Amino acid sequence: MSPWVYGRRAVEEFLEHAPEGALRLLVARGARVPGEIIRRAREAALPVEEVSRPELDRRSGGVRHQGVALEVGGWSYRDLDEVAARADTCALPLVVALDCVQDPRNLGAVLRVVDAVGAAGVVLPKDRSAGLGPVAVRASAGAVASVPVARVVNLARALDALRGRGFWVYGTSAGGENLFGAEVRFPAVLVLGSEHRGMRPNVAARCDRTLALPMRGAVGSLNVAAACAVVCYELLRRRSGSAG
Repeated sequence: MSPWVYGRRAVEEFLEHAPEGALRLLVARGARVPGEIIRRAREAALPVEEVSRPELDRRSGGVRHQGVALEVGGWSYRDLDEVAARADTCALPLVVALDCVQDPRNLGAVLRVVDAVGAAGVVLPKDRSAGLGPVAVRASAGAVASVPVARVVNLARALDALRGRGFWVYGTSAGGENLFGAEVRFPAVLVLGSEHRGMRPNVAARCDRTLALPMRGAVGSLNVAAACAVVCYELLRRRSGSAG
C-alpha cells in the first residue's frame, strides 16, 4: 500500500518540491482546498478525486487532513556518500545525525530545521529509529521533499566514514561544553541523541567534542527538535559570519 501525505501545507510543499513522487490527490467534498494545490496537481498530471469527508477521515486514521490527502509512491532514502557530498555546495556544511530518535514528529521537525538552515541532510540508523512516513512528512511541512535522508545499518560506522571524509563530529550532551563558547569546525556532523537516553556510548565515542545548551530555568533539557534548531542556527550564524 502506498503512503499518504495529509494537510494542506504538507501536500502543497510536496507537490512543489517532488511532484514526480505523487500518484493522486483526494479532496473532501465541500472542502475549501487552496487553488494552488489543485493547480500544482494538474501541472503534475495527477488524478484529482473528490471523496466524502468520512471516507477521508477513515483513510487518515485520525491524522488532521484539512480536507486533502496526497498519495505518494514511497519514501526514498539516499546513500550516505550523497548526503556527505552535498556539504560541499550547501549553505551550511553540516549533516545532522539522529541516534535512535523514535518520535516521527521530532524527525519531521528536524527535517524542517535542516531545510531552513541550508544544511546537507540527515542520517538515521535503520533500527530503533523513526523513519520517513506520513507523520514525519506532515511535521516537516514539506521539507522531506528537499532534504536528503540516509538510512544506515550502523550509525557509529557511518560517523567513522564521515570523519574519514574530513568531517568533525559534534555530539550533544547535558555535560558537554557550552555551545556558545565552543570552537566548531566545518564540515561538521551534529549528533542528537534519543528523546530519553541521549546518545548511545558507541556513538558518543565517535564525537570529537560534545556540546551543551546553557539551561537557566527549572527544565533540564529541550525537546530534540528544539535543541536541533538552536544549535543549527548558532552554527549558521558562525558560518555566515566567517563567510562574510
